[in-house]
Amino acid sequence: MATEAKTVTRELLWRRVMDELGFEHAQVRRGPEGTEFSGVILVAEQGAPLRAEYSVVCDDAWRTRRVSVTQAWRGERRTLTLEHDGEGRWRKDGAAAAELEGCMDVDLGLSPSTNALPINRLRLHEGTSAEIRAAWVRFPSLEVVPARQGYARVGPARYRYESLESAFTAMLDVDADGLPIEYAGIWRRLAGGPAAPASVTQEFVDALVSPGPSGELGDAAATFGWLVGGWAGTIQDHDPDGTVRQSDGEWWFHWVLDGRALQDVFIVPSRRAAAQPAPGANKRYGTTVRSFERNSGKWRIVWVSPTGGAINRLDGGREGDRLVLLGEHAGKPIRWSFSDIGPDRFTWRGEVQDSAGQWSLQSRFDMRRIA
Repeated sequence: MATEAKTVTRELLWRRVMDELGFEHAQVRRGPEGTEFSGVILVAEQGAPLRAEYSVVCDDAWRTRRVSVTQAWRGERRTLTLEHDGEGRWRKDGAAAAELEGCMDVDLGLSPSTNALPINRLRLHEGTSAEIRAAWVRFPSLEVVPARQGYARVGPARYRYESLESAFTAMLDVDADGLPIEYAGIWRRLAGGPAAPASVTQEFVDALVSPGPSGELGDAAATFGWLVGGWAGTIQDHDPDGTVRQSDGEWWFHWVLDGRALQDVFIVPSRRAAAQPAPGANKRYGTTVRSFERNSGKWRIVWVSPTGGAINRLDGGREGDRLVLLGEHAGKPIRWSFSDIGPDRFTWRGEVQDSAGQWSLQSRFDMRRIA
């Protein structure tokens, strides 16, 4: 689905009246190419606060096409991305999800809003019913499983929902847009109305940032995808005379451009330390865009540094347990590599090659995950 801006048409608030332990705040954006649901769910889960931010994008036939979920619970932040080709084939976090074959809708287990997806897609006449397969997202595990479900339209604005595997049934009262008003005493809508337009800043972020990698990348997404999130650490610059200058820095990564590229923002000294800068590593405030070229099997890298005036182009990929990128700067070959890679750490080395073919270390960044 195209990422062009859509008009925000509605804003809604539900309360989980079953146990009084949750709320959902959602926005519905309608456009000629489809509909997007996005929102925040706040619930008490097993005695701990759970926050889930989600986005569900549907095409103009109300088929779920893209889903992203970010969950914070018990000190851990986790993400989930689903992509659907509209014909029943799914990808989960960039990898094929054969177990979801045939599912046409997503069902977020904590959300009443996603019941609107099959209701609008099926367009049942009163007195008729249909059976569907949905990609059911369970919380807090973020496990995704196929679920057989039934919907029957039993009145002008009333549906009976049934889980065909557990025999659970519930009545749904909906509005003219198929959005739940009352969900069998489990969820109840508290408020609704037009939403204020998003700020220009938010519209820019929405246009740039993607919830996950594009399915076009396939397995190549894993090469750099593990970097998504935030990192902080020690930055060293090694001068030719042997002097080592040190500072701290921060590094942020995210998928962009409909998931076809990975972009970062690199800041030295970190914003935390910027108020009282100390002598140390070179000042850096720049960005890198990484994109994959399938023909060559290499990742193409462009680093832009407004503070230093550098624009470096490199390419490469995985070499054993390292990621190695080669390029040129000021007429000399350069090599940047990720090594000592762990779940919450890595080392990033920058080297330059002399006329004799020897590599010497110019910079070393020892980073640890912070988000």
